[in-house]
Amino acid sequence: ALLDKLRTVSQLPLVIDSTEVPVIEAALKMIPGRAVVNSINLEDGEAKPREILELCRTYGAAVIALTIDEDGQAYTAERKIAIAERLFKLADEVGLRPQDLIFDALTFTLATGEEEYRKVGIETLNGIKGIKERCPGSLTILGLSNCSFGLNPAARQVLNSVFLDESVKVGLDQAIVHASKILPLFKVPEEAKQACLDLIFDRRETDDPLMRLVNLYEGKKASGGARKERSEKVEERLEQRIIDGDRKGLDADLDLALESYDPFEIIN
Repeated sequence: ALLDKLRTVSQLPLVIDSTEVPVIEAALKMIPGRAVVNSINLEDGEAKPREILELCRTYGAAVIALTIDEDGQAYTAERKIAIAERLFKLADEVGLRPQDLIFDALTFTLATGEEEYRKVGIETLNGIKGIKERCPGSLTILGLSNCSFGLNPAARQVLNSVFLDESVKVGLDQAIVHASKILPLFKVPEEAKQACLDLIFDRRETDDPLMRLVNLYEGKKASGGARKERSEKVEERLEQRIIDGDRKGLDADLDLALESYDPFEIIN
């Protein structure tokens, strides 16, 4: 039954979510397409990741590599980059291509308020940038919503969105995030965006940006962002709906437009 299911989705890059070598090999033998193995790290040294990397080379799979070593999960950019370099070298030794490696710099939450976690945003961004520079040809990935864990959903939505934008600017290739948990950046109010940037880059010259963000969204629910006032002209409303991705009330606007235009004109 499992094999039948795998055949039906063979066009998708299936992710094998295990660190156990026998499990990974059994899954790789069943998947007809290209798989992604999640994941390897250096928590117990190099022997186990080397074995998994050799399997990935044999079966043509990519692999997610976590910035964890014998001392635990890396907080600083320096350690994140150093761990990535070790894994990059290990992969090269077994004959895996750089593009088969997807490094996860592993961000932490910015919402604790504790001093030791104040710079985790900067360290993650610098880690992503450094990994792209020091491990050329490899890819990067990030479990994005970890950065906002502990905040209410509305505040998480804007912080996720701003942090994603900053991550992409420094070289992030992939993100693990639910589409409903982020907003197009232009929908994030400027005051909230600035609070998020100050929090990410630990700018506390005048106040605590974490408390500023918490206060801005106290009691509020996550939404599709600030909605602009709609034009009285149906043509302009339809144009704005395309820009905003806003479907609420679209049927009524289309019915109104059909009184003056044929369907092909509206589509164009």
